[in-house]
Amino acid sequence: MNARHDASPEETQPMRFVRCAMGRLRRNNRGGAALEFAIILPFFLAFVFMIFELGMMFAAQELLDNAARDAARTIRIGTFVGNSYSSTVKTAICSNISSSSFNLIQSCGTSLKLYVSASASGSPTGLGFTQLTTAPVSAGVMTEAQGTLAAKTDVLLELGYSFPWLIVIGSGTTLLTSIIVFQTEPY
Repeated sequence: MNARHDASPEETQPMRFVRCAMGRLRRNNRGGAALEFAIILPFFLAFVFMIFELGMMFAAQELLDNAARDAARTIRIGTFVGNSYSSTVKTAICSNISSSSFNLIQSCGTSLKLYVSASASGSPTGLGFTQLTTAPVSAGVMTEAQGTLAAKTDVLLELGYSFPWLIVIGSGTTLLTSIIVFQTEPY
């Protein structure tokens, strides 16, 4: 008997060849780094692009917050009164936002949403804040409204912008909002 014979009697020549080839492949490490690189690269690039996209979104949110503060400041001192100020406020906000060379809020005049809820201050002062509501959102789109502004009015100002995802696989938007609550001066 041959002691070196480790194949079963029914094993054929092609099966023996496949088993030997698999054994050689398990011992051979050439090309392993290239294969690992090819597998990992798409995930790494997606992660890098996602970080870039989130940075752009946070920068757009900061622009929106600054614009809301500036709008609240002008409303608070009585620059805008009554209920026909929406287009003027949006124009002022958009000119302030787009003054930089790189504009993160595209089509500001049409894509920026302004919602103002106002209520008389009441007695005790600040009672109107309990009657203010935030903007309704339906399917990721914020409703626009404008409350009547006057002296000593409690005001909730909300700006909304649907930030479009540019790089991440798939498309869509994220609604960015900035809310400021304040009381107008007695002017």
